[in-house]
Amino acid sequence: NESTFVTDCGVPSAFDETPECENCTMCCNANDDCYPQEKTAVANFGYSEFAAVFFACFIVFCCLVSFFFYLLGKLKNNENVLTMSAERRLEEDD
Repeated sequence: NESTFVTDCGVPSAFDETPECENCTMCCNANDDCYPQEKTAVANFGYSEFAAVFFACFIVFCCLVSFFFYLLGKLKNNENVLTMSAERRLEEDD
């Protein structure tokens, strides 16, 4: 049987000093907005670890985009070379 404890520990508070409540299961504020006192997935994982993984993913993404544009440039360059050689052959045939 799990019990819950709700307190006015949110911001803005109806009190001059916001009460601290470590063991509350739910915090509400003076506007009747309530939120659970649970750690988020990021908080459980760790903020510095999350930032490191996010930054690493960003770097990998930038590398992939750069590689894509590199390949696209090579493909366009190859098309230009093929087109120019075809034009030269046509000129030679004339």
